[in-house]
Amino acid sequence: MTEIFDLAIIGAGPGGMSAALQAAEFGASVVVLDRKATPGGQIYRDVTQSPLLDPSVLGVEYTEGAELVNAFLEADIDRHQNADVWHIGENGEVLYSQDNQTHRLVARELIISPGAMERPFPIAGWHLPGVMTAGSAQVMLKSDGMVKDGAIFAGTGPLLYLIVAQYLRLGVTVNAVVDTTPAGGVGRALQHLGGALSKPAYLIKGLKLLNEIRKAGVPVFRHASELSVLGESKAVGLQFKQDGRTHSVNADHIFLHQGVIPNLNMTRALGMDHHWSEQQLCWTPTLDDWGQSSIPHIAVVGDAAGIQGAEAARHAGRLAALQVMHKLGKMDKADLKSMSVNHLKAMNSFKAFRRFLDAYYAPPTQQRIPTQNSTLVCRCEEQTVGQLRAGFEQGAKDPNALKALTRCGMGPCQGRQCGHTVSELLADWQSKPVSEVGYYRLRSPQKLLSIEELSHFQEVQPAPKPAEVSA
Repeated sequence: MTEIFDLAIIGAGPGGMSAALQAAEFGASVVVLDRKATPGGQIYRDVTQSPLLDPSVLGVEYTEGAELVNAFLEADIDRHQNADVWHIGENGEVLYSQDNQTHRLVARELIISPGAMERPFPIAGWHLPGVMTAGSAQVMLKSDGMVKDGAIFAGTGPLLYLIVAQYLRLGVTVNAVVDTTPAGGVGRALQHLGGALSKPAYLIKGLKLLNEIRKAGVPVFRHASELSVLGESKAVGLQFKQDGRTHSVNADHIFLHQGVIPNLNMTRALGMDHHWSEQQLCWTPTLDDWGQSSIPHIAVVGDAAGIQGAEAARHAGRLAALQVMHKLGKMDKADLKSMSVNHLKAMNSFKAFRRFLDAYYAPPTQQRIPTQNSTLVCRCEEQTVGQLRAGFEQGAKDPNALKALTRCGMGPCQGRQCGHTVSELLADWQSKPVSEVGYYRLRSPQKLLSIEELSHFQEVQPAPKPAEVSA
């Protein structure tokens, strides 16, 4: 028998948990599906059961999540962890894998919060063993208490410096920080200074991180460019240019990071409207202030809706849930307006601050759009710039045509890692805006499924449409 809910929420990060709590306060029947073993998302991963003796070394931005996670765990919410959603139907039907079995439920409204992913960093050698994202380094630290001595952290953005500082607080040595933030950051960001000054605590926190790294004596190479990983079968170091000189630093682990972008596989597979954000240099779902998407019964919150951070995600989750409660008839329009006003004001403040960060830490073109033919773009199908260029010269002018011709984007990640790079490469080769080039066309299932699991799913009758569902 199919379970029916007022609201299904996909993802238990700060946005998803906040939305669930808001909806539960109105007495709605709420189910949350989360692919991780514990709620919290990436930012609050394992915050209530950290493997570290002193989790406070990870910073207050981490430990403050425990209160939200505990409130979520104690609320009257139907929770499913290790639940990997692989299909969302137009009728509110949700199919998900749990314990190698496919399960099904139906919801009148959905809020999805699939989070962010790190921006691809396609440089020579980025596919070699020993090269990982800085986010992966943080995942190992939060979930298993694992670190790597003597690594290099390279790239740009606040998260990179936070992870370096977390390593240093634990006494882990860092061989070098190779900072690729282009020179002139203050000039680029100056027009958004008002937004930055509205969040002085964030500015102070950022300056403290940089000061921690400086005091630890870690070599910091600023405004570095032309990065390439050294090594044949595995990483042995990083080469780069700074002030016209070529530098090489030895390390068998290199953590790359140049910001985060929305994780689009779910929103794209749903056929949702998207646009290219020139501010954040990435594709983003097109949403209103409440997170409402172009699909009537689906809203998007958190960093999947555009990168704003954990605190903003909490407000976005509350806003989306309030609008859903209004749509379900659990509150009138006047109450929606009055209860939303503070959250909308907070979101505007975070957006203004984010414009400053995005301008200051804008990832350089040369590290988003690789030019060397030997550089790997699609790591799943091992497609290089040269092979993709050959496909383009044969007539593949958009990502889907290039995918059909070269198999780029057909691997296990379904283009999650190479999608943005392919869009920007094709736009560059045709001297067109990325918005005209487009993105991969994605479909369900949104994850790899075994034939055995599919064979267990016997139901073939379509679920009723959302309007026909009663909780």
